[in-house]
Amino acid sequence: MHGVGVDTDLYHPIKHFNKSVLRAENGYNEQDFLMFYAAEFNKNKNQQFLIKALALIHNEIPNAKLLLAGEGELLEDCKMLARKLGVKGKVEFLGYRNDIGTLLKMSDIALASSSREGLPVNVMEAMSCGLPIIASNNRGHRELVKNDKNGWLINSENTELMSEKMMILAKNEELKKDFGKNGRQAIKKKYSIENVLNEKIDIYSLYMEELEELKWAVH
Repeated sequence: MHGVGVDTDLYHPIKHFNKSVLRAENGYNEQDFLMFYAAEFNKNKNQQFLIKALALIHNEIPNAKLLLAGEGELLEDCKMLARKLGVKGKVEFLGYRNDIGTLLKMSDIALASSSREGLPVNVMEAMSCGLPIIASNNRGHRELVKNDKNGWLINSENTELMSEKMMILAKNEELKKDFGKNGRQAIKKKYSIENVLNEKIDIYSLYMEELEELKWAVH
């Protein structure tokens, strides 16, 4: 049993028009290809991997932007790397944010680059918002991301493959939609708060029944 759930009513896909409005409010264009990742800037979360992958596609996909929310000890290093690789204007360092739902809804895809992960809520929320996921291949991500179904798992050394997958989704609206739809369905089926609560209730009911039987046995 897993105790983590997502509020699928709060994290949901939005219509094209609403997406455009949200983007305009946050200073982005309809044509921008927005890739989102929210995580602390530390060694495990490995944002450098995403910045390097973006640098490989920014000439071919000039409207690609990497939105990185979060703070942490490696934030300045990541800013320096973006400058060094010539993508300073394409990587947005958003700092600490408490409007992750809004940022997900206006994005095209979600990324996750950590080396190790439990069951990552950020990926679950992105899937619930109908976003395809490109994630590093680790235990937590494998639980959620199924290759060619709702996204891809990439070894976190393979910058070329990461950039290739970013490019495929930037150019293929249909695939993006399919992955997004499959991801949301998977979350609704297994990880919505409702399902997780029902699961817990079932377990507690069983426990209570066993307790009752024990009491009778003691009498």
